[in-house]
Amino acid sequence: MTKIKKLLNKKALRVTTAILLIVLSFILCATYFRNNIVPIVIESSEAQVRAIGTNAVNLAATTVLQENIKYEDLFTVVKNEKGDIEMIQANSPRINSIARQIANLAQANLDDLGVQNLDIALGTFTGLALLTGFGPDVSIKIMPIGTANCDFVSTFISAGINQTIHRIYIDVYADIDVITPIADPTICVKAEVLVCENVIIGKIPDTYLMLGNSGDILNLSPSS
Repeated sequence: MTKIKKLLNKKALRVTTAILLIVLSFILCATYFRNNIVPIVIESSEAQVRAIGTNAVNLAATTVLQENIKYEDLFTVVKNEKGDIEMIQANSPRINSIARQIANLAQANLDDLGVQNLDIALGTFTGLALLTGFGPDVSIKIMPIGTANCDFVSTFISAGINQTIHRIYIDVYADIDVITPIADPTICVKAEVLVCENVIIGKIPDTYLMLGNSGDILNLSPSS
């Protein structure tokens, strides 16, 4: 009877030890996965999506602006009888139309991205700098899902006595959710494109213009 108890105790000890080893191994693997593999996948996926997302919004802006928009198409400098500048009037319908075209095309470009393949060298997952980039590639499927918007930005730069350069930029930006098997980070990409510029002769008054339905306000205060 005593021998049987001893055998049972030994068996129970072995089972308990095996369970503890399995649990410990699981904890170690989970810790390694969280500390090494997850950050690598997230950083790599963010870098890849940032590149293709930036290209998508850049392409939208440059495509729409290929028609060579002139300053006079967007703004009118209003002067009084003495030739002094009273205000700079924005062509709201034209500005809003350009903004809508770029935003819509940028959104279409983002929607067309589809599922992307992210290839990471196996050695990179070790976390060792010497092994980064070595070994066969591990392919991971990622899906970028984004929404695009754009804003016009007006800047004034002093170019001498009573001479000011008025530059109009358009900022195209997109918030992109990166869907991966292990995490869903969100990144923001932005592209700034020069639309047109003009040298204005005369002192520019401190004026604020509301751009139609866009809800965006251009600060037309000159800055040096």
